[in-house]
Order: sequence, then C-alpha cells, then structure tokens
Amino acid sequence: MTRPGATLGQGDRNVPGTGKAGDLAQSPYILVIEDDPDMARLIAAEIGHAGFRTECRATAVQGLIAARERPPEAVILDLGLPDFDGRLVVSRLRSTTHVPIVVLTARSELAEKVDILALGASDYLVKPFEPRELIARLNVQLRRPPPEILTAATLTVYARQGRATLAGQDLLLTRTELRLLTVLAGQPGRVFTPPELRAALWDDVPLSGNLLRVHISHLRRKVEAAGGTDLIRTVWSRGYALRPDGAGENTASGR
Repeated sequence: MTRPGATLGQGDRNVPGTGKAGDLAQSPYILVIEDDPDMARLIAAEIGHAGFRTECRATAVQGLIAARERPPEAVILDLGLPDFDGRLVVSRLRSTTHVPIVVLTARSELAEKVDILALGASDYLVKPFEPRELIARLNVQLRRPPPEILTAATLTVYARQGRATLAGQDLLLTRTELRLLTVLAGQPGRVFTPPELRAALWDDVPLSGNLLRVHISHLRRKVEAAGGTDLIRTVWSRGYALRPDGAGENTASGR
C-alpha cells in the first residue's frame, strides 16, 4: 500500500502489489481513465487493495471505447487527458450510463467544480489527495441507489412510480419483471450474471436458474411486443444485458 500519510498526485512511485488475494470475479469493476502512468498504477493498486477490479486507459477515446465494450460499475476520470478534455468524457458517459463518475482534477476553482457536476459527474477530488479519501468517496457513490428515472434509448423506467414505458407506451409488467428491468436499466450494456440478478431480485434467496430464465423470457416477450426487439440481450455463458442503444441482434440462441 502507499506509505502512511502519502498522497496521490505528488509523484509517488511506490507502486503496491496486485491487491487482495482471493477470487474478485464478483467485485465491482472500476474503469480508471488517467494519462499519467504512475498515477494510473497507483490508483489501480489502491482500489485493488480495497477489493475492486480495475482497468486503466490513458486517453478519452480509449476510455470511452472501454466503457462501451465492458461497462463498469464506476469510473475514475482525470480531466487533463491528452486527446480531449475530460468534460467531454463526462458528457458522453452520462448520455449512456448512470454509473458513478468520480473526477480527478488539479483545478480547484469553484466555477470549474460546479461545471463538472452540472455535466453529470458524481463527485470530484482535487489533486493531490489522500488514497483513503478516494476509496471512501468511491464507496459512497457505489452505495447510492440508482436514479428514480432510468433511461436507455426509448425505454424509461420510473422506479419510484413502479412503472416503465417504451417509446411512450406503458409496459404491463409484474413486480418481479419491473425489478428485473430496473436492475438492467441501471447499467445499460453491463452483463449481469444470473447470481447477480437473483441476489438483486430475491435478496440472496437460493432460487433456480430456470426460474430466472422464465422471468427473463416473460419480460423479453412483453418488451418485444411493444417494439423493443433485441433490447434485452442474452450473452452466452455470461448473463443478460440491456442494450444502451436499443437496437441490434441478440447474441445467443437461448432466448
């Protein structure tokens, strides 16, 4: 770990190890977009020690591609990227995902902070900062409930009202189907494994995979009847995802 009292953003090159031992396959996946390789390695190591999985990208374009190909549960984003301003990345990410975006910046002006938050950033840290503060802020963001209104293409889920629409047309869903759609819509593009969905729907009550497939099948049938063809994807041997663009071909035969 970083030495006690050290801060990130002051050229510390003491790069820690790979993180906690054990299987982290189900731990939150964090995308780090930071062009300084030393800083990126330090951030990745610190959040790895905290139990998260990470990937690092050095440019805005690389970060946006990575977020599209493998949607993260949170993004740590440096504003000073070499190809595009980080504010563009915030805007692009927020147009397709509701996940937390924690911004890192050397700019401490109030107007800059207000601008970043208005674009959709969830939180920000001014460099240099304590590693423990980054982890604490990240944990706070990951614990927050999803927004009350979730959108993906023409799909809108009104979580508090307990209803969903597709292109303005109400979807007649059961309570379980609505909860399932809410989970998927909370992170469009992310592949949720069957254990993750069962835990989210039934609070870890051990139910069979067959029952989950039945609910997915019923939900998909209702969404497709309303015009949402291939909106819910089955990713073979992995799980299920909601297409963020609302179009395309299903990736598996097990519909």
